[in-house]
Amino acid sequence: MLPADVVAVIALRLAEHAGLELPAWVVDARATARIALLGCSPGEYVALIDAGRGAGELAELTETVRVGESRMFRHRPQVDALAEVVAPALQARGRRVIKVWSAGCAAGEEPYTLAMVLARALPDVTISIVATDVSAEALAQAQAATYPRAALQHVPEEYRDRFVPDGDAVRVAPEITALVRFERANLLDGAVPRGCDVVWCRNVLIYFTAEARRTVVDRLVSATVPGGFVFVGYSESLRDVAELEGMRANEAVYYVRREVDAIERPRRPTPAPAAVASRPAPRAVPIAVQGDRTPPPIVFPVQAPPDDTLALHGQPAAMRVTAELSARFAQPGLRSLTIDLDGADLLGDDLAPVLRRARAAARAAGIALRVRATRTGARRWLGRHGLDGENA
Repeated sequence: MLPADVVAVIALRLAEHAGLELPAWVVDARATARIALLGCSPGEYVALIDAGRGAGELAELTETVRVGESRMFRHRPQVDALAEVVAPALQARGRRVIKVWSAGCAAGEEPYTLAMVLARALPDVTISIVATDVSAEALAQAQAATYPRAALQHVPEEYRDRFVPDGDAVRVAPEITALVRFERANLLDGAVPRGCDVVWCRNVLIYFTAEARRTVVDRLVSATVPGGFVFVGYSESLRDVAELEGMRANEAVYYVRREVDAIERPRRPTPAPAAVASRPAPRAVPIAVQGDRTPPPIVFPVQAPPDDTLALHGQPAAMRVTAELSARFAQPGLRSLTIDLDGADLLGDDLAPVLRRARAAARAAGIALRVRATRTGARRWLGRHGLDGENA
């Protein structure tokens, strides 16, 4: 393990370079591997990435720590909303060309999914998709458009004719790849497409610092035409963005960019009846579950501030913990929650993404979320997954 101060400096450089906010154990593990490969000391490595000559190494480190998990037709409710709600809305507007930005496209699974869905839903409309990612390696895989045959298990039967066999793999059909253009770009300072009817940026914002996230969200909004649609991950929320209006369909949460005049012209507030006390409206924040099925958004009322504790016992399965968190977060007046791991016999790695999603949802709702453990094994598990501390 690297010294904590070295990890902190490397994490800071990653945040400055790519806006990434990563768990300490991820930075430690990836930087340790790079240091071993270069055969230098931790101090020499910090000096390298601090210097102008270290720009190439900083790019390599960013490549190493990037999160590229994706698959075809991931999170079906949002894909279904694209086909059943968004596509008909765009068609009703008489658009002959639909422009889409797939931001943080990884190895291409999501932009190709978008191309398949929109081409099927809008056969007489020209589809133009620009897909961007900071990773040159991921973009090379995306442009090859070749995936293991196992990738088809997530593809609905009616779309499987959009692939052609290629030995032990499958390739995306040429009529689909022709709809997608790939570009290398950093979401913080890369070129932003303009006039997009759909912006798709899923499970990317959660890895940015708060400041970088605000910058990226502004860029996503600026890329979207009034009335256009923005999709983000289930554990990401854009409710605080004035230009966007949250929408729901088929358990999918997405956002529509408001008309400019609707933003600039403030609405006259409607006074509450004199006999009825005014209450703040609940805020809906979804927590994603493992797999394609997701629960309805969890409602966080903001009234009284009771503390609460969720104790995990035995072998806590990710799905069960997600369901329990959903129930706890729906409690009226919840302002803080402690998750106690001391009673758990076995902590699997599949539990960590659930707790990270809960952290993001709690942070968005102003709920103090703390994961607690006193046993040595549980504390090591927390540290390894970067989950120790409040809202962590």
